[in-house]
Amino acid sequence: MPMLTEIAEELRAGRPVLVYDFDGRERETDIVFASQFITPEKVRFMRKYGGGLICTTVTEEMASAIGLPYLEDVLRTSSLVPDILLDASDLKYDRNSSFSLTVNHRNTFTGIPDVDRALTISEFARFLGELEEFGERATVEFARRFRSPGHVILLIAREGYFGRRRGHTELSTYLVESAGLIPSATIVEMLSDTGRSMTKEEAMAFASQNSLKFIEGKAIVEEWADGQGNGHGGLRHTAPRPPSLSEGE
Repeated sequence: MPMLTEIAEELRAGRPVLVYDFDGRERETDIVFASQFITPEKVRFMRKYGGGLICTTVTEEMASAIGLPYLEDVLRTSSLVPDILLDASDLKYDRNSSFSLTVNHRNTFTGIPDVDRALTISEFARFLGELEEFGERATVEFARRFRSPGHVILLIAREGYFGRRRGHTELSTYLVESAGLIPSATIVEMLSDTGRSMTKEEAMAFASQNSLKFIEGKAIVEEWADGQGNGHGGLRHTAPRPPSLSEGE
């Protein structure tokens, strides 16, 4: 199992890593990229070799600064949505959803092709990297660049990371922020030809065949607990120079 320093090196180089959550949770593996390095080629990689929902994360601190809500909270305030539809007491792996709004960058066409989603995701990461400059104008500036609904699903990582939730949203965002990058990851679940999610063993075999790093959630949470790693300051990150477009394919 690779050390987190190795995972950070991969993410900083613009390459994907595979993150398995926990045996007692979803038991799924996600492909994870740092959002600031997303290209059309990398969206296609996720679409072909992941197959689940391609989503982009943001810290709760940054979401609050922008005015991004949890989708669940939006639905609960709508008189058009019956309360019974929002009853998630039978959710088998968690108590809270991380889903927020869906967005497109205003320079996209339909928003769904690889080039459109890559533009939305990379510009979203760029916006987060500049967020501190906007101050109280953040929401207006965000709306000037993006529209909703769209084709990129935003996920909000709970503040404090694993003290409140231990999903792929938190695991991937923590890894990217720990690597010193803009704290936004783009992730997708890996699905199997069996019609189910890839097993841990299938995902590990894929990682080995493609020279990718694979890490389990328990290793990430242990490092966080040992280093009090929930103290990262998401608003203070700037983007390093991105790698070539072919990296991570």
